[in-house]
Amino acid sequence: MLNQFLTNVFMLKNNFYNLYFNIKGKGSSSLIISLEDNIKSINEIYIKLAELIKKIGGYPIMNLSEIKNVSTIKEIVSKDYDVDEVSDIMLSNLTLINNMNKQVGEYAFKNNDLDSINFVLNFNNYLSNNIRLLKMNK
Repeated sequence: MLNQFLTNVFMLKNNFYNLYFNIKGKGSSSLIISLEDNIKSINEIYIKLAELIKKIGGYPIMNLSEIKNVSTIKEIVSKDYDVDEVSDIMLSNLTLINNMNKQVGEYAFKNNDLDSINFVLNFNNYLSNNIRLLKMNK
């Protein structure tokens, strides 16, 4: 479960990079700043999650073809995106990750996995804030 979560976080980061480089139009400058902040945060989360997988005796999936096969978040195509499309994709991807974060938290709680519980709680703060902001701006 943690490896699928890791692959989804990787795809989230990749999609946000794609949006960052391909957003066009009026109002894009504030979303570019938001994407920059999100990419930095997601990268830190990605590293912490990979370290958590190693800590509990697993091997984080790092192979790109395996990441694409395991992830439930699919990569977006490279093209121009307007502000509304970027907001919709960000909200959709963050919501998927948030749902999986809750599942990981439930599993960790049932198995008394304190490291995973702490990870989930910290990640939940990031996700909740960003989802709330994106919904407010709609």
